[in-house]
Amino acid sequence: MAAATAVLCGCGRAQANNPLRWWAIGTTGENADLLLPPFLAETGIHVDLQTLPWTGAHEKLLTGYAGNTLPDVMMVNSAWLPELALLGAVAPLPPASPLLRDQFSGAHASVMVDGRAMAVPWTSDSWVQFFRRDLLAEVGYAAPPLDWTEWMRMAVALKRRHPDRYATLHLLDWPEPLFAFAAQQPEPLLRDANTRGNFSSSGFRAALGFYKAIYDARLSPIATGSEVGDTYIAFRRGWFAILPSDAVSIGDLRRRAAAFPPLSWSAVATPGRSGVSRALARGASLAVSHSTHDPAGAWALVSFLSLASTQRRIYGITGDLPTRPSAWSAGDLARDPIAAVFSDQIANSIAPPAVPEWERIVGEVQLVAEHMVRGEYGVDAATLEMDRRADRILEKRRWLLDRGERL
Repeated sequence: MAAATAVLCGCGRAQANNPLRWWAIGTTGENADLLLPPFLAETGIHVDLQTLPWTGAHEKLLTGYAGNTLPDVMMVNSAWLPELALLGAVAPLPPASPLLRDQFSGAHASVMVDGRAMAVPWTSDSWVQFFRRDLLAEVGYAAPPLDWTEWMRMAVALKRRHPDRYATLHLLDWPEPLFAFAAQQPEPLLRDANTRGNFSSSGFRAALGFYKAIYDARLSPIATGSEVGDTYIAFRRGWFAILPSDAVSIGDLRRRAAAFPPLSWSAVATPGRSGVSRALARGASLAVSHSTHDPAGAWALVSFLSLASTQRRIYGITGDLPTRPSAWSAGDLARDPIAAVFSDQIANSIAPPAVPEWERIVGEVQLVAEHMVRGEYGVDAATLEMDRRADRILEKRRWLLDRGERL
């Protein structure tokens, strides 16, 4: 740790009466104080930690910027960085910083805005298929197939065997399954310098067609999360055989070992058109405020928290997955076959478009997809409507680009 902090740290700049302030989010934030004693011992820098819930964290950051009350260091959803960078709320990494070395390419790309690194990747995630071994074995499969054609054959066999149940669970308010299929296509999700939607591209149409076919064949319930309730209870009861989810389900299923014995379930990657390919990068990063009172100390904290050894410790405490390839090469991660499924997808991930409007676009695309599933659109009409809504959201970007303004 000494080598990592010495690069950026002035000795003991933030004492107990003037500590660094760090906002961390969710379960990670609730356990973040366990990471700090070695940092204090090495640097003499005290850290005042505040934990935020994921719901409301984005608004809290924006309010903090408006009121000039941002902390020195903040944990953020990497998808928020383009907006925070546009506002000038976060400081770019110092020139020649070593903090982006030893990072998965998708994680690295997810913190880049207009060619500048605005944060350091900290935790990564992906969307995979958790499955019940016993239910798939009933129709002759050891695991869900990894290409769409064979996956559909398996899912139809499950539906035929249990007509009152489902093969999988794709909730209508979950955008992740659709975008997991879409990320594997060759075309970008936005076009024309990220100023227009590209959802009518042949690749996205194919992904949307596969997504729609799952509902058309009644392989997933047409329902939202509020209608389904506790997905783990439904999974245990066999209402569906495959649960698409992120890394949080590793810990959730293992903590429920009485209901889900270790050998009763496993996980594989998201299926692709011709097999597994790319995934969409997801995760959190660590950013330094533009108004930090101690830039050297703030970057020292980021440096310590993003060490491979610290990332492995975070995995041991919360199950959050590392962004550094070297962090996967030792300890429990190196021996965990479920984590390895995530590692493969994270290593082949791509960053979502780095525009502040991306989360709004995702929401509109998912809303149109829901209307399509309910019969209001065909695939082609849905993609055109998605492009229309995305173009409307991106109108200001086009106006700025036409004027030669910096986006």
